[in-house]
Amino acid sequence: MNTKRIVPIITIPEFDGIKEFYQNHFGFKVAFEGDGFLSLAAENSNELEISFMKPGNAEQPVFGNRGLTYCLEVDDVDAEYSRLSGSSVEMIQPVQDNPWGDRSFIVGAPAGVMLYVYMPITPTEEYKQYFKQ
Repeated sequence: MNTKRIVPIITIPEFDGIKEFYQNHFGFKVAFEGDGFLSLAAENSNELEISFMKPGNAEQPVFGNRGLTYCLEVDDVDAEYSRLSGSSVEMIQPVQDNPWGDRSFIVGAPAGVMLYVYMPITPTEEYKQYFKQ
């Protein structure tokens, strides 16, 4: 697997103070901000991000409302899905296009971690408003 970048998503109940903390103390900027989801990028690199998601996100019910998810950007999500489908990896969600701008699938990893394997695609008009960069 050729992983191009890794972005952790932390599921937390409230975003109070999160954005300000990372902006004021570490120079992060908002990359994406929507209902129930916040992604912050390092000031000098769009490749370094940390994301937060509220539990109960209607668009992501498979995340189980808790824990840590790693997003793994790859060159060809369909090839990776095909490669892993024949293995012992637990498939949580099949490959699909998402309106927020990626094609993805989700697998379970040890210790309750989820891996969201994706490649960018064009977001729908509804989601373009949430991108800040």
